[in-house]
Amino acid sequence: MTKVLLLGATGYVGKRLAETLVRSGQHRVYGIARSEAKAKTLALAEVIPIICPDPVNAPKAYMDAIRDHHVEVIVDVAGANQDTAKFLSHAKEISQERLDSYVAAGIRGPKLGFIYCSGTWVHGSSNTSLSDLDIVGPTAVAPPRALVAWRVGLENSILSSSDVLDVAVLRPALIYGYENTIWTPFILPLLEASRSGSSESINVPLEADSRPALIHVDDVATGFQKAIENLSLVNSGSIYPVFDLITSQESMSDIFAAMASSWGYKGKCTLVGSGDDLFAEAMSSTLRGSSSRAKQLLGWEPTRTNGYVAEMDLYAAAFASQH
Repeated sequence: MTKVLLLGATGYVGKRLAETLVRSGQHRVYGIARSEAKAKTLALAEVIPIICPDPVNAPKAYMDAIRDHHVEVIVDVAGANQDTAKFLSHAKEISQERLDSYVAAGIRGPKLGFIYCSGTWVHGSSNTSLSDLDIVGPTAVAPPRALVAWRVGLENSILSSSDVLDVAVLRPALIYGYENTIWTPFILPLLEASRSGSSESINVPLEADSRPALIHVDDVATGFQKAIENLSLVNSGSIYPVFDLITSQESMSDIFAAMASSWGYKGKCTLVGSGDDLFAEAMSSTLRGSSSRAKQLLGWEPTRTNGYVAEMDLYAAAFASQH
């Protein structure tokens, strides 16, 4: 069994990834818990909790656990924030210790693995067909969205750590499914208006003509599972270890029209543009992307491929049940 530590194990993506790994029967899964309550949640899901209230600034507990349990792969699905730079430095320190111990023993041993959850917003917004082999950054076809421009440097730092770590960067598209956390500030007013019976107009701060790339959270989880299982193989050759995870591209206007219809909203729902809201600007990114490399090189086979709009009755009902 591969020993995998999840940073963000109780989060939106993390808990689905934990479930997927546990269900496979091929992985022993550890998760960071910042409290006793979170530790109990992980234990119930058959994930081994590592209690560490502040893994960023006081990482000793989880770093010691990596050493003691000889964790083989660290996966950061903690929210794609800039704290990953510290997690990366922790992983490099531990992996270097291991490599030094192998040299002292006269043996050749594996590197510690490190997989980071970035996102397709680093591609910016463009109608040009793009893949995970295309350059990202200020000289790319489109610059990264301002909200996530810092990720480009972090991705490069991870990739340049391949002398010490086995690395991979996965970039899920705009995620949907179940509680739809990232969509909440945009669709909750629509849900509330439909429940009140209001027929007043709802203005949503998103771009009406945007066509985001999308993916269901279950397919994100299986994408990471495949990356974990193929990490050493990917790093042993000349494969560029960056993979976009996308299953559809759909109209933002169609998405909101389908939501309004599912909830029986009688008023007018208008997408009025993102203005100076950087989060709304990122949500409105248009991307014609491809996951062909993830399918070919990792053996990833997404299953939730009907798209967001086509089964909006399910997704709208799931979201409504949470609010």
